[in-house]
Amino acid sequence: MNSFIALFKKETMEFSRTYKFLIIITVFLILSILSPLTAKFMPEILTEFLPKEVAESFPDPTALDSWGQFFKNFSQIGLFVVALLFAGTLIHERIEGTLIILLTKRLRRSTVVLAKTIFAMVIWSIMYWLAFAVTYFYTWYYWKADHVEHLVLAVGNLWLFGLLLISVILLGNVLFKSIYANLLWTAFFVVVWFVVSIFPKAADFNILRLASDSNNLLQGLVETNEYTWIYTITIGLIVLMVFSAVRVFNKRAIS
Repeated sequence: MNSFIALFKKETMEFSRTYKFLIIITVFLILSILSPLTAKFMPEILTEFLPKEVAESFPDPTALDSWGQFFKNFSQIGLFVVALLFAGTLIHERIEGTLIILLTKRLRRSTVVLAKTIFAMVIWSIMYWLAFAVTYFYTWYYWKADHVEHLVLAVGNLWLFGLLLISVILLGNVLFKSIYANLLWTAFFVVVWFVVSIFPKAADFNILRLASDSNNLLQGLVETNEYTWIYTITIGLIVLMVFSAVRVFNKRAIS
């Protein structure tokens, strides 16, 4: 446990020194503020560039529009930033040789993988839910009377998908020696599930729905009980990815 805590502190210090904390905080806060502001003022902005008849045909913005922007921003830009920040978390240390120093001090390889995985998941969780709180405040400020059904479930689904993506990225850190290869591996994982989504019968098992169903869920177009198998598969994949990363790293040469 002491080794895990020490390694966790090391990750925190390195994340701060390389300005990754500043990057993720800045990006996530910008996205969280822009979500309600875009929904609120975009119709007014468009009226300056479109004919009056067209502009007046736009419906008044609602809280649903704000949350629609939130899910769009974080399912695309937010998760992409997370992938970039953690794509080299283990690869860099393998290339620079700093892992060899740690492992010669009898630090277990499994501890290294678990510490980096949990650290990435904690950072994603804190930043994501902080962004949710900011968006929630601004959305409430502009649309106090609007009530959005299943909001926590929709936000939780995207958070869970983020945890899955991190586990995929960490496995890629073990499998590959290049950040680009890791990003391609992560993109390949997502593309595979895009292919799965083509088949209607696979809808109950398609984990991409965690990131793509948010607006439908808020609008009541999706039943909440449709995610039972998706949750099971997602959690199973997270455990499998982390377990595989530990097993592969235990058997793989560091250099």
